[in-house]
Amino acid sequence: MAQSSARAGLLNGAAYAAVTYVMLAVSCLLHRETFAAGYQATGIFAAMLAFLLMRGVSLTSAWQLGRPGSLGTRLLWLWIVLIAFVILIGFFADASEGVSRRVLASWFVSVPVTLVLVHVALRYGILRAFPSLTSRRSAVVLFVNGASRKLVDRVSDVGYDFVGYFEDREPSRTGGALPRIPHLGAVSTVAGYVRDHGIEVVFICLPEGAYDRSGGLINELGDTTASIFYVPAGEIFTMMPTQFYEIEGVPVLEVIETPFYGVDGLLKRAFDVVFAAFALIASVPLMAIIATAIKLDSKGPIIFRQHRYGLNGESFNVHKFRSMSVMENDEKIEQVSRVDPRVTRVGRFLRRTSLDEWPQFWTVLRGDMSIVGPRPHAVAHNEFYRRAIQGYMARHKVKPGVTGLAQVNGYRGETQTLDRMEKRIEYDLQYIRSWSPVLDLKIIVLTLVMIFKDENAY
Repeated sequence: MAQSSARAGLLNGAAYAAVTYVMLAVSCLLHRETFAAGYQATGIFAAMLAFLLMRGVSLTSAWQLGRPGSLGTRLLWLWIVLIAFVILIGFFADASEGVSRRVLASWFVSVPVTLVLVHVALRYGILRAFPSLTSRRSAVVLFVNGASRKLVDRVSDVGYDFVGYFEDREPSRTGGALPRIPHLGAVSTVAGYVRDHGIEVVFICLPEGAYDRSGGLINELGDTTASIFYVPAGEIFTMMPTQFYEIEGVPVLEVIETPFYGVDGLLKRAFDVVFAAFALIASVPLMAIIATAIKLDSKGPIIFRQHRYGLNGESFNVHKFRSMSVMENDEKIEQVSRVDPRVTRVGRFLRRTSLDEWPQFWTVLRGDMSIVGPRPHAVAHNEFYRRAIQGYMARHKVKPGVTGLAQVNGYRGETQTLDRMEKRIEYDLQYIRSWSPVLDLKIIVLTLVMIFKDENAY
């Protein structure tokens, strides 16, 4: 395992060194400068520094760019340190002659941008499309409970081979055995088993009320070379992703947080602006036709505006093409039914094809919404469901979206029962937990596919 870790460090370091050197050559090419000896020496020196400084930062782990103590923040600071070294050495060596400041400025910016793109491609693309490229590690589980069942069910496909589990209690007390993996014995025998069989990872899934056992178990397993992960049980850890960080040396546990912090937020915002601008510009003739049809079909404004709650629960105005003859206030809103007489003839077509949502791209440009995210609910519905559904307000940790994960999974339109709304919120929170650029693209494609065959659209 130590050899595997060292090999991964070498590969990471080599990748950072290669990007550093190659992007300097690319910057020269873009500015029509010859990649002469001065640039080559700078590139080699910077590549060596990148290898030494950055090899401990995995290209495939979660960077959580911009968060305190995260790998992404660490990598950014390392790049700044590297730049400072290059400038300092260049100053004292009087090596600035023949080196363009424009080339260096372009290089300073292009390297971190390229690293982010490589990281996204590896983490969210290649490794997910070809999981066999990553080596799998042998693992065992301690104790049977809800947390260990979820672990075995969800983690088996992402790099771990579960050999078995250890448990002292009878299956009648734990709700049955863990599925698909054998019972290996009592918990007291785990350290010996791990040593004898070369197990690489141990997951400790302590039941609630048994936390006093954790210290002894970790001490016993400390005499092995296995990696140890503690999997807490409890409702607090099921609402949102939880991660440990250090802020000025103080350990903190993240329970509820937005995934769009720092550079990840900038990446999503940039995508929103480009996509929304293109959609609006390309559809000017279509919007003119829709506006004319609405005006000829029924009395009232072309654009319908209504209050919604968005990021951090703040109020904003959402815009739609008017599809109904009645415009209700925000205090009491009746959901649209399949044969609702309030829907106009043109409005029925617009709602069926989701074209009534098109003006929301303008709301995206203004920054109140995102292309993909939890759909915004009417204020009256928001106030009701925040009291009826646990964790409902966590969906407001991100901007509401024009489309979302719940909508492409069949939870679009009218929610007739509390169960359906709970399922919709479950998908909203799942989106926040598992966000990636690839997931956004997948939702957009599925939305386009579903527009003309979604029975819940009316």
